[in-house]
Amino acid sequence: MNHLIIFVLVIAMCLGLNESKSGCFPNTVEFKNQLGPGSILKVNCTSNTNENKGIHDVKFNEKYQISFNEAGKERIVWRCHLRQGKKMEHFQEVWSLYVTARSKCGQMRSYTAKLDGIYLVTNNQPTNPKLPWK
Repeated sequence: MNHLIIFVLVIAMCLGLNESKSGCFPNTVEFKNQLGPGSILKVNCTSNTNENKGIHDVKFNEKYQISFNEAGKERIVWRCHLRQGKKMEHFQEVWSLYVTARSKCGQMRSYTAKLDGIYLVTNNQPTNPKLPWK
C-alpha cells in the first residue's frame, strides 16, 4: 500500500510540473505560410498589454507562434498585421481574443495564409468564412 501511495504522489508531481505557474496551459496564436514556394508572410503582433513581438518573416511551409498565459481576470488580446506579395501590397489585420468570464487554458488559434485569403482554425475546429486579402 505504501508503494501505491508513493507511486500516485510521484505521478501527481510529474503532471503538476507540466503545467504553468498559473496552473493553466498557455494559449497559442499561430501563423502558417501556405502562400507558395518563395513567398514570405510578414507578421507583426502587439497585445493590449503593450507587448510588441516585432516583425517576423515566415517562409513558405513554416509557422510562427506566440504563447502566453492569462493572469487572473486580465484578458490578453493580440492584434496582428499580416502582409504578403512581391511588394507586400496585400494585407490583413487579425484579432485573437478570448471572450469569456473566466480565463481560458490551452486555447489554440491557428491562422493559415493562402493566396485566396486567411483561414482560421480554433482548437482544431475550422471556422468560416476566410478573411480575404486587402
